[in-house]
Amino acid sequence: MDTFNFIVSVLIMLMALQMQQLWIVFAVLVISILTSKDMSTVIAFIISAIVLFFVVGSGEVNELWPVAIVGLIVVAILLGSKPEEQQQGGYGDMLGGLGGGY
Repeated sequence: MDTFNFIVSVLIMLMALQMQQLWIVFAVLVISILTSKDMSTVIAFIISAIVLFFVVGSGEVNELWPVAIVGLIVVAILLGSKPEEQQQGGYGDMLGGLGGGY
């Protein structure tokens, strides 16, 4: 998951919710879901939209938005982090297996 795109999308949804423009929120959510590559990104966007609806709907936006944004960033990092795959070293890969047994 691209964390920068996630943060920008969440901030756009937050601003649209504060201006009571739900169609922008749904448009950003649908575009973000359609352009995502894996299921964890879709889950993160859906969770973020639900959290934003509850935060803005509670009426205490001024006190809760920093906590909500930090929480959503943590969710994005946790869902987006993948273990790095072990790469095989040596010259055998570059030379098509002609590395002489290395």
